[in-house]
Amino acid sequence: MNKSTKLLIATLLVLVAVVYFFLPSEKEQEVSYKIPVVSVAIDSASIVKIEVKQTARSVVIENIGGVWTVTTPLRAAADPIAVAQLLNGLSKFKVGSHISSNPDRQRLFQVDSAGTFLSLTDRSGKVVSMIVGKMGPSFSEIYFRLPDSKDVYLGNGIDSWAINKNLKDWRNRYIIRTPSEEMNEISIATGSRTFIFRHEGGAWKLGDKIVETTEMNPLLNALSDMRADDFIDSTADLKFKPIAINIKAGNHISLNLYPTSADSAHYIVQSSTSKQLYLINKWTVQQILKPTGKPTPVAPQVKQIAETPKPAHIITTKKESVAKQDIPIVTPKKEIGKRPTSEVISSTKEGEQKPASEIISPKTDVINKQPAKKNPLIDKSQSLEPPAPPADETPKSLEHSEQTGDDEGTLIVHTVKKGETMTTIAKKYNVRAEQILKWNLLKSIAVKPGQELYIYTKK
Repeated sequence: MNKSTKLLIATLLVLVAVVYFFLPSEKEQEVSYKIPVVSVAIDSASIVKIEVKQTARSVVIENIGGVWTVTTPLRAAADPIAVAQLLNGLSKFKVGSHISSNPDRQRLFQVDSAGTFLSLTDRSGKVVSMIVGKMGPSFSEIYFRLPDSKDVYLGNGIDSWAINKNLKDWRNRYIIRTPSEEMNEISIATGSRTFIFRHEGGAWKLGDKIVETTEMNPLLNALSDMRADDFIDSTADLKFKPIAINIKAGNHISLNLYPTSADSAHYIVQSSTSKQLYLINKWTVQQILKPTGKPTPVAPQVKQIAETPKPAHIITTKKESVAKQDIPIVTPKKEIGKRPTSEVISSTKEGEQKPASEIISPKTDVINKQPAKKNPLIDKSQSLEPPAPPADETPKSLEHSEQTGDDEGTLIVHTVKKGETMTTIAKKYNVRAEQILKWNLLKSIAVKPGQELYIYTKK
């Protein structure tokens, strides 16, 4: 055996020794990493309690006698649509891919202590909980983890905005939900005038005059689906004369709309169907008054406001009318033929007398307007519809919205199309994305196809 052969054999032995000592054993080769598997079983039809805890607030919603009710932090009717959206998403919820087991990455997916704690209780008392984080790659995905686990998963079937809501978004904001087809008479008393619209012969009429559909639809749409912008849960200072609205449909509904200031951008709504006080914007009131041909009125201050709304067609005497700041006197049918023609005054144009044949409602209610009398509660320089107060008298809470005019202009309901973003939509209507967020009470600029956005375009 020559020298080179011996050297080759020695090298081979060294290599074998290296392989033997450094390669893992068969036992070690059998060990492999297993992705943790989690199952979240949710029967949305059996859920009777929903608890949503966020950093600074907690909301509990319970099904009480078949009616969803907010029980914490106050007791109020829950928004059935908001609850239905959440339950519908939970019924489709599926656990997707495993994202991370590193606790340091929980903050990245917002499933740490800043995440939303969601707890669901069914009829049997079983509780399913999870910590919900930010929205996933698509609108129907969220990042989540179980409370006692460090593993983060991607869940599919539910939107993050269906869970992360403010308290007022969980509450029922519907003031009226009455199909316009069921309405047959609407009475609006504003200032010193009353307008009575009746549905006769397939058309809406003001007296004998047919009201055009384009003029009547804003009023019908506003009253058939009136939603509050916010709630007033404390005692309100109702110091201005309201716009009184009475609706005859399947039932009788009365509304009083109180301005929050003399030339207000917001109105307090008092309804005969609820003890809750609501807040709506001036645009909604403008839609209601559109067929009357009157702009949003500037209401005089009154000393006392009745706690319960009174229908606008209540019959009063002359003496009572003066005591109540010249509220219009409504004469019943049987007195129409007895009153002298010279005493009957039309409400179509303030201060202009017309014969009885030209009054607003010759068939039923006749408005008897007396000469304007000075109101002892109002300064002598003011009329029944005083001008707006100086800017420095405007409540601070409303200064910004009135000065900027963010809620003025033509309202557009934009349906988001595929590929559109909040930025492109804002650019399309020449507004800012921040304004769209404010008008729609949104926290994120994320939008999804089919979502409706309220946008005020410039005049």
